[in-house]
Amino acid sequence: MNVFRNPLLLIALFCTLFLVKCTCKDDTGGDDEKSLIEKISKAWKISTLTVDGNAVDNTENFSLTLNQSGDAPTTFTITTGGVAYNFAGATSGAWSLNNNDNPTSATFAGNTVNFTASETQLTISYNEAAAPNKPEPAVRFVLVPR
Repeated sequence: MNVFRNPLLLIALFCTLFLVKCTCKDDTGGDDEKSLIEKISKAWKISTLTVDGNAVDNTENFSLTLNQSGDAPTTFTITTGGVAYNFAGATSGAWSLNNNDNPTSATFAGNTVNFTASETQLTISYNEAAAPNKPEPAVRFVLVPR
């Protein structure tokens, strides 16, 4: 029996080849294979900044840049741009995460803060040092890629 003389068999063969091709894994090394550290190591800006739930204005000049070497965090730089709050306590230094795959805290220049991360958003929260006889204000940064 000649396969090319039976059109239904020929159609079935092409459909099978198409399905096999479509279900093969793409091994081109796309973004899915990047580590979280690689995905978040870039420049960030403030989307929202709140202190005790109240929005802080004039944050457009703030910038956080995270650097990495492979899957390891290395250094950061912050341009405060006039923002009075700085979760790092410094404008540059080393940074690290408590878990490189699913972090709940980060350390910037020795200051540890609550931290969640995705490729499109960082959330950093901490309690600012309080003035005498005042409660510690809760500060929350939501950052997006610059």
